[in-house]
Amino acid sequence: MTENVIHQHHGGSAPAAAFIEETKRRSPLAEELAVVALSLGTFAFVSTELMPIGILPQMADGVGVSLGQAGFLVTGFALLVAIAATPLTAATRRWNRKWLMLSLLLACTFGNVLTCFAQTYAVLLASRLTVAAAIGIFWSTAASMAVRIVPGKHAVRATSAVYGGLALASVLGIPAGTFLGNYAGWRIVFVALAILSLAVFITMWLTLPNLAASHDGKHSTVAQAWREPPLRAAVYVTALIMMTNFLAFTYIAPFLEQVTGFETSWIGGLLLAYGAAGLVGNFGIAPIMARGYRPTLLVTMIVLTASIAALGFAGTNRGLVIALLLVWGAAYTALPVLMQTWVFKAAAHLNGPEAPSSLYVSAYNGAIAAGAFVGGVIVDHAGPWSVMPVSAVIGIPALLIALKHAPN
Repeated sequence: MTENVIHQHHGGSAPAAAFIEETKRRSPLAEELAVVALSLGTFAFVSTELMPIGILPQMADGVGVSLGQAGFLVTGFALLVAIAATPLTAATRRWNRKWLMLSLLLACTFGNVLTCFAQTYAVLLASRLTVAAAIGIFWSTAASMAVRIVPGKHAVRATSAVYGGLALASVLGIPAGTFLGNYAGWRIVFVALAILSLAVFITMWLTLPNLAASHDGKHSTVAQAWREPPLRAAVYVTALIMMTNFLAFTYIAPFLEQVTGFETSWIGGLLLAYGAAGLVGNFGIAPIMARGYRPTLLVTMIVLTASIAALGFAGTNRGLVIALLLVWGAAYTALPVLMQTWVFKAAAHLNGPEAPSSLYVSAYNGAIAAGAFVGGVIVDHAGPWSVMPVSAVIGIPALLIALKHAPN
């Protein structure tokens, strides 16, 4: 494959990227199976990352800590990903991509096994941070590996497939794990996650092609990537728009219960509907983006911000709240595909996309941690209603930066 993937798909004029080595094309089925394996890797990692949200009280009781301390298993996880993604991706930049992915899935498997047997909070936290270190590298390399596997004209579809694992974790992974934890105990959940991670490891072993780190062995550094104004803009927009999302979403359950008046028994179904809408947004965004990247990005950001703002004023109108949740879910899961494409565009002339992608991953996960923290302060002082308008306000500067800097 000698053409640059973003150049081919979007009609840009950048030279062929050095990280795309010339390889013998495999069959379309083999390429699709490899991309599916990467998507399953996303599903396994995201399910592992977010699973404590559904079974937090049980985990807290299991190791004898408060809910606040147990909550750090999620926020601390995101913080480590934000801090470690860039240096760890740089440290592994010369690894064969297939063997790197296999190593990351083994780390995920080991971390889940360790979580299952943890008897103290210290061991439990260490097991979570093991997975966090691995997922930072995974997010920095999975999408770029997917677009190397397929022909350039299928680059966006491959990216959507990788991020489809994120939406699938919301629709299937977290609800199923929460159900299992409520009936069989939280430790069994992590046994299941360890089995899932091992199954994905085997799938990757069988389907992923051997890919060198880059064609010429050279790699752009984080410092080189950061000097690119379009990439810096993408990182700023990612941080702001994802903080908009997670500040609101982290506290959506108390909002739905205390503001809209839904019974607790409704919350799981509503979040399932949110995730299902996300699947539609994730896989439906590629053909829309093909008609014009910039307007698609701007409209998606506006829809996400406006739907969150409108939730704050929907009050007890349950039908309107459900409709807004569905719109929000579709917009949110389309954004990772859009933002990763921006990163690829900005890094098209650099040697390797991993350093630019690691900056994106750090911004994304930093936004999760910051959004959860700021939202917690707001909820404690002003109640769950207030997170919606505050989240929407944060989305405004993200939109302004995108208006000025988003590529065509």
